[in-house]
Amino acid sequence: MAPTLPSDDQASDQDNWDNGRLARKRQLLTEIVLRNRLTALVVDGDTTCRVLEQLLLRSYGVQTQGVDNGRDAIALIASGVKFDLIIIDMILPVLNGLEATRQIRNMGVHCKMLGVTACSGESERQAFLAAGVDVFIEKPLDPEQLVPILRELDGQ
Repeated sequence: MAPTLPSDDQASDQDNWDNGRLARKRQLLTEIVLRNRLTALVVDGDTTCRVLEQLLLRSYGVQTQGVDNGRDAIALIASGVKFDLIIIDMILPVLNGLEATRQIRNMGVHCKMLGVTACSGESERQAFLAAGVDVFIEKPLDPEQLVPILRELDGQ
């Protein structure tokens, strides 16, 4: 006996197996209304990545500044500018993300720091965490990873 293909009715039932619950859960994970003014510094040597990360943060109401290297990040922080969140890439020109993170922490900065990189090996993760980031995230930065962090910073 030859196998039969599902009818259109059966196929649509299989496609909607969760009755939209998964889509709603994803929407809840990525929706946020900030109660407080949050600021973030995005440090990424790749202009496209930096702009996209800033746009994502701004879409949630976070005020952002961006720089393309670790030295400029340190200079900005040393000038007295405070941030609630710093997102820093591991691979940066002038001063890499690991050393910049160490120096930022040595300056007494205690804000949440996310280390991001396209290199997702365990050794990279351990090196970034040892340098002082709070969270290690493989690029691209995903709303499902970012929104819980923003909620935490917002006191939600």
